[in-house]
Amino acid sequence: MSKQFTFKPSDRFKWTDIVIGICFTISLLAVGLFIAVNFRALYYLNISWNDLPASSGYNAVVIRENYDALIDYCCPFFSGPLEFPSIPSSASALSHFAEVKTIFNVIYIMGAISLMSTVVFFIFKHREGSFMYLRTCAICAAVLPVFVTLFSIISFDTLFLVFHKLMFNNDDWLFDPDTDPIIDMLPESYFAQCAILIALVMLIGAGVAYFIYRRRLKAFNASQSLTPPKKNYIY
Repeated sequence: MSKQFTFKPSDRFKWTDIVIGICFTISLLAVGLFIAVNFRALYYLNISWNDLPASSGYNAVVIRENYDALIDYCCPFFSGPLEFPSIPSSASALSHFAEVKTIFNVIYIMGAISLMSTVVFFIFKHREGSFMYLRTCAICAAVLPVFVTLFSIISFDTLFLVFHKLMFNNDDWLFDPDTDPIIDMLPESYFAQCAILIALVMLIGAGVAYFIYRRRLKAFNASQSLTPPKKNYIY
């Protein structure tokens, strides 16, 4: 006969666990985005993987320096206009990259706030002796990457299109290679790899949260099994 363990009131699910889960998820999203955007080695490998010199008409050195200029511009601490060192760019393209930088900055700011909130929540919950929030964090953090991964497997082109339609209220993201050769230096497969990297970071975070939750649950159940049952005395 299996034993049934009863959670303490502090270990029952609370609506605040959802808040913690959302903060945890946003934190992981921001971290994953920062890693993916600044993981320049991944793009450098794509120069040869996708034979970008052949598709863009520029050599690897030019491709690399213009990509670096774009990534430097997208850094939250960079101020000033975007200037490609050796390729032309239209006003609409520069406007689009300015919107991208704004979106990145918003995610980074939300991520920093969420990370600080998550740390405070974790400390409070730990002192309270609760651990159910860890399972909620794991579930919340896993939903988005699983959805994106499944959608990408079905059709990354559709996901890419829907994302741009939702995030931008104009068509500046539709580049003309004749006026904006940077588009030929940014293959869709590279964006897919970045999406996978972000999803991987989030799934690792979710896995760590769930692993800690399982360990806390196992320890709790063990402590419950060692606690003698209370006797009811009738006088």
